[in-house]
Amino acid sequence: MPLPQHLGLEGDAPPGTFVPSAKLAPNGLVDVRAAIFAPNKEFLYVADRAADCVRTYEARTGRYLRNLVSRSDRLDKPIHLLHSPDGRYLFIGSGGNDSILRHDLSQNVTTVFIASKSGGLNGPAGMAFGDDSFLYLASRNSKEILCYNANDGRPSTRPFIKDLADNPEFLVLVG
Repeated sequence: MPLPQHLGLEGDAPPGTFVPSAKLAPNGLVDVRAAIFAPNKEFLYVADRAADCVRTYEARTGRYLRNLVSRSDRLDKPIHLLHSPDGRYLFIGSGGNDSILRHDLSQNVTTVFIASKSGGLNGPAGMAFGDDSFLYLASRNSKEILCYNANDGRPSTRPFIKDLADNPEFLVLVG
């Protein structure tokens, strides 16, 4: 697979490179923790943990467009990404401050959806929406699966699953 011409990296990047590392290009990636396509498939969002940002790339070409969310939005060590069921929001696990941010994709506004440590959140990892109006979160360091109101981020009164044998990382809800 030839490298996309816009990268200007002929011979400098491994074959198959779609989005280069920061070593090879400005606005390249440092420490990828998650990647997700926009609901319309036009953009690729990438959580770059070490750079404290979620970067946006053109999905068809891999061309860097902009930083969607960064430290100025209270993002610290992004871990996981998840779209709301209606595709309006991008949810971002902020591992450095144990919170969940919600970015409104149409308004380009980021807010704290789940405050730091709310409901016992400690090391946010995987996220999934249930068909029961809850957002389920893997709380890696407390070895729990927590649930929050999907509309306003209020925590449930008790963990969905507690005392796991290992640190949960990814979630997929099967109905």
